[in-house]
Amino acid sequence: MKVFTVGGATQDIFIHYQNPESLIIKNNRETRSYLLLEKGAKIEVEELTYSTGGGATNSAVSFKKLGFDVSPIIKIGIGKAGQYIQDQLEALDIDCSFITKDKSVGTGLSYIIPSFEGDRTIFAYRGANKKLTKNNIPFDAIKTGTFLYITSLSGDSSKMLVPLAIHAKKERVPVAVNPGISQLSSGCKDLARALKDIDIFILNSHEAKIFLQSMSKQLSPKELEKDIQSHVSFEKLPDLIKSLVYIENVCFNLKDFCKEIMSRGPSTVVVTNGEEGVYVAHKKTIYFFPSIPTEIIDTVGAGDAFGSCFSASIFKGLKIEEALINGMINASSVISFEDAKNGLLGWKEIEQKKQKINKILMKKFKV
Repeated sequence: MKVFTVGGATQDIFIHYQNPESLIIKNNRETRSYLLLEKGAKIEVEELTYSTGGGATNSAVSFKKLGFDVSPIIKIGIGKAGQYIQDQLEALDIDCSFITKDKSVGTGLSYIIPSFEGDRTIFAYRGANKKLTKNNIPFDAIKTGTFLYITSLSGDSSKMLVPLAIHAKKERVPVAVNPGISQLSSGCKDLARALKDIDIFILNSHEAKIFLQSMSKQLSPKELEKDIQSHVSFEKLPDLIKSLVYIENVCFNLKDFCKEIMSRGPSTVVVTNGEEGVYVAHKKTIYFFPSIPTEIIDTVGAGDAFGSCFSASIFKGLKIEEALINGMINASSVISFEDAKNGLLGWKEIEQKKQKINKILMKKFKV
């Protein structure tokens, strides 16, 4: 099976220093945690570690470990950072035929500061990732693929989403999209236009809240509350099923968000919600499975690990429930490592870990 991945490629630099400090701020709607860096202070760095990152390379390595023939479509600079990315991919026997090098701009870089809670703050230099153009897209090759997996496209590269999705649909190549925050920041309109040609649409809850603003259909808070309260065991509902989301007077809950997205094209909508778990809407059902208890080292790459494994499972013909659990096993493994790739699993490892999963925890709700 052949898969093409499109999106970002970065050199990830992890910055470790003693006693990182954070500040937690709560209000009646949300809790936020902030990394504190004292103004004027000089912070001694204990260790720098290097890896590769970016949605296209993370997912490419994931698909490779799952036995797929994979080709990432990415753009890098001509310096050492770009060569490092290509060398790491080639070492895994990943096809690098569709890597484009840009002489005018550097390779994307991510400076990652881990927190003691296992989360991280990232300073992201997009660089060449913002410069992907139609001339860099191997449209003829894509039509030979089993499926196309599109990750976050930043800057001018975001303009490639619509032509990529249209081309794949025309050639009957299924499309999975995990847009990421940079894609959403570059403009929700292109993403909304592409929905009709997307099969699997994957976001985290924060990204879903941002994308709400581009949705035209709204229900009043009273209508939503009435719908939510119709569940007998309200107090036992997962967070995104029972909660209302407000952004600039736009009010949605997960059920209505998924219905709206699926009405525009995708047959499957995935919303990940961090440590709580993952929701998948398909046809007339929303599936929910709670996070797998794991010692968290760093959450970087968790979304790519889940999205790639979930999509691979679906395109191999597995049922939604199996794909959901497979993706969560892969993601839980990745967050037990510092970087985005060392924890990625193959099918055999996933099946072994699945033996310990309590499938009774799967919950289902009507859309």
